[in-house]
Formats: sequence, C-alpha cells, structure tokens
Amino acid sequence: MTAQDNPVRGIAIMCLSMFFFVAVDTLARELTQRLAVSQILWVRFVIFAAIVVAIAGPRTVPAKLKSRKPWLQFVRSMVLVAEIAVFVLSFRYLPVADVHAVAAAVPLIVTALAVPVLGERVGWRRWIAVGVGFFAVLAIIRPGFLDLDWYHLLPVAGALIWAVYQVLIRLTAHYDGQDTTLLWTVLAGLAFTTLIGWIDWVWPSPETWLLLIAAGILGTVAHYTLILALNAAPASLLQPFVYTTFPWAVLLGLIFFGEFPDAVTIAGAAVLIVVGLYVMRREAKAGGG
Repeated sequence: MTAQDNPVRGIAIMCLSMFFFVAVDTLARELTQRLAVSQILWVRFVIFAAIVVAIAGPRTVPAKLKSRKPWLQFVRSMVLVAEIAVFVLSFRYLPVADVHAVAAAVPLIVTALAVPVLGERVGWRRWIAVGVGFFAVLAIIRPGFLDLDWYHLLPVAGALIWAVYQVLIRLTAHYDGQDTTLLWTVLAGLAFTTLIGWIDWVWPSPETWLLLIAAGILGTVAHYTLILALNAAPASLLQPFVYTTFPWAVLLGLIFFGEFPDAVTIAGAAVLIVVGLYVMRREAKAGGG
C-alpha cells in the first residue's frame, strides 16, 4: 500500500462498481425476453467501444493496438465475448441471484487453472477449498435426473469461461499494458459481435432501445469504476468485495422481478464466498500453500 492509496475510497467505489455490474445483468434478464443474445452483445460492444475509443483518443488507437502477443489478445477477447454471451443467455432462464451464486466459484476455478496454465503452486489447503467449492456448486444447481435442465449448467459454463478469461488476463499482463489490453477487448469484441449481431435481428421498440443503451452505458461505467477502485487501493484489499455482487443480485432481483433465492442457494453461495475468501487469504501470503 502506497501513500497515495485511499482504502476506504477504494472499497466504496468497488462496491459501487459491483452494483453497476449487477445492474447490467438485471437489464440483461429483461432484454433476453425480448431480443436475441447476439443482438444484445452487439449493441453493448458498440457503446462500449465508442466510449473507450473516445476516451483513449482515436488518433492514438493504432499505436496502442500494437501488441507483443496479438494472437493471445484476440483469443482472450473472444473468450470474454463467449463469457458474456453465456451469462446473458443464463439470465433468460434463471434468476439473477441464482446465476451470481454459482459465479461465486470463479476464484476457486482460477486457483485450479493457475496450476496447469500459469505454473503456479497451490498447496493442499487451497485444493481442499476448491473441492468444498465444487460441492457447494452442486448444491446450488442440485443436479438430478428428473429436474436438471440444460440451462441450469449455463452459470457453471459461464463461471468456467470467466475463470479462463482471468487466467488469460494474467498472461497478457506479461506482454502488454492496460491500454492495449482494453482496446483489444472492445475492438475485437466489436468486430466479432458485428458479424453475428444481425442473426435473428428484431427491431427494438423505443423502450427496448432505452434498455439496450442503458445496459451499454452501465457496463462501461462498471468497468470504469472498477479501474477507479483499483487505482485507489490495492487489488488484494479489494478482491473480497467482489462478493458484494451476490447481495446486490438478491436485492435487484427481488425489486424488479420478485425473485428471491431459496435457502439452499443462499447456503451454497455463503459456502462459496467463505472458501473463496480463504483462498484469497492464502494467495495473499507469500509462498502460502
């Protein structure tokens, strides 16, 4: 922690950022009842890219796009598009809070992937935590031969893809700066979603256009406030507050859709959050196993 750090400010902005992310997901749940996922993705990336390019300065974009590993940047960007698509699709079938309950397993998945992909060392305590988290996810989705539908696995797939994306972020950080990574994210994502955005296109009503634009703006604000939070306080301090997405999801799901997770989902999410915090604490220790 440096003299310029402001932990209280960083934590407050981090919690606000998580609210914006959940707000986007709440809008996505409504939009998926009206439009195709490809259409939602395209409009979001159009708005996101326009704002990022405007802030970066259009004249600086060609220079900032120069990457030491362009293929890695492209793959990472496509993984992000896939992650967003899977989560958006999951909101068509499942409550926002239920999806975020499963998504709480992401830090545990990242821990497991860090061993084969990044060559990081993970001790037995963290492997036990990963195992406990796996059973917590099973409790949330409650797999059974009678009541398990394919869409119940969407949040699990989304969490796996999101974890892969975070591992790829760690890899790209070895080669390129944040500006290069951000521009590759929005421009490669925009290029791909432009190719698929017209599939099953339905012309939105004025109200739906407002929801689409709001989702695009809120998504950009969510990413911007996340950067502000990380500039105000160390990432290790802020990581536990990522879990505020679950209470935000419960609150917004209740307000806008009258949805409230059942006791098993809440218990499973609580277990995932506890073991996730434990893993973060172990990783924060130098050489912790």
